[in-house]
Amino acid sequence: MHQITDSNGLEFTAENDSHLAAYNDILVSYLTSRTDTMDKLNTLTNVSEMPMIRCFRGYMMKIASDPRVNPKVHESLAALDDVALNEREAQHKAVLSVWAHGDDTEALAKLELLLDAYPRDMLALRIAHHLHLYTGDSNALCESVRKRVPHWSEDDPFYGFLLGMFAFGLEESADYRDAEHAGREACERNPNDLWAAHSVMHVMQMQGRWADGVHFAEQMTRHWSDANNFVYHLHWHKALFQIGRGDYGASLDIYDEHLADALEADFYLDACNAASLLWRLELLGLDVGPRWQTLADRFAHRCTDQELVFASLHYLIAPARLGDHDVVKTALNTFENWSTTTTGQGNVAAEVGLELARAVVQSAQGDERGPQNIERMRRSLPAIGGSWAQRDLFKQLTGTPVRVV
Repeated sequence: MHQITDSNGLEFTAENDSHLAAYNDILVSYLTSRTDTMDKLNTLTNVSEMPMIRCFRGYMMKIASDPRVNPKVHESLAALDDVALNEREAQHKAVLSVWAHGDDTEALAKLELLLDAYPRDMLALRIAHHLHLYTGDSNALCESVRKRVPHWSEDDPFYGFLLGMFAFGLEESADYRDAEHAGREACERNPNDLWAAHSVMHVMQMQGRWADGVHFAEQMTRHWSDANNFVYHLHWHKALFQIGRGDYGASLDIYDEHLADALEADFYLDACNAASLLWRLELLGLDVGPRWQTLADRFAHRCTDQELVFASLHYLIAPARLGDHDVVKTALNTFENWSTTTTGQGNVAAEVGLELARAVVQSAQGDERGPQNIERMRRSLPAIGGSWAQRDLFKQLTGTPVRVV
């Protein structure tokens, strides 16, 4: 292998130009949430020892937030041991190493240092963006991208994807006007950039522009035909817009037409979408019927996960609403054990996750102490990660949803 420089000025250790071209093609698949991303990664991994492909594959496994794939993360990491790495690749390996061992906080710190030296590394930017989302630090989420924008040109092929990320950071920092402007430009550049569309939908959610949100979603839907499970999160947003419009039936129809079937994939975000939407509808007085049981049956085995506090809180909701004491006990015991670990998410469990899990159970079972306890810890809620719109569920349980601007 030798050093090859790409169009962003980054050096890659690779066998030939075609492998670097394949890497960039996979990166575009990832940035556009395509279903073929992992298949392409696996195919290239089988024919190339290119270090960044190993790192890329390891990152994708970690993003899945599924303990069952953690051995494959370590496989990707081990494959880097006998390969000569350049400086940037060595930094990526260090990021993957600490993240593989549960220290997402240190992984993020290392990524930011990498980006200080290589601000045009789009994979590093996107992985840092993901990690910032699950720290709940909206200012850091925004600044991570803002700092690197001056290093890019509007003519760069990846510039639109950069704008889509910037838009989300701006939205989470309550800069709604600039967020929508950046997000719409990103959608014009790449109509199949679901993250950019997602950013615009967040703006409309936070501003209470329910009809605009439904219209925008319906305009963009034709670009989502080849998308992975992230598309169901956009349908979730559309369901929230329908709730805002007062059409609860339309919201439940979206659940049945889109979110319910997605549960078979056993992906954490699908569980979060489903549990959150069902409980919001119940809080509004809608009978969701047997849907809780279906959700609980699908994700009961995930109540022992120790990957993302945000996800595990949502795994807990269905069994708590059903009064499944055995599963609830298992989930709370998991949180208790998790809170004693020294991992990044273990610290989150200790600081807020365990207490919030107990309050979720209390709230689900009609114990008035639950909403009171959530209200008491509301300033700590951002630590669990996720967006303001997602965490609004917990505020709704107290009767004080997030302020619409």
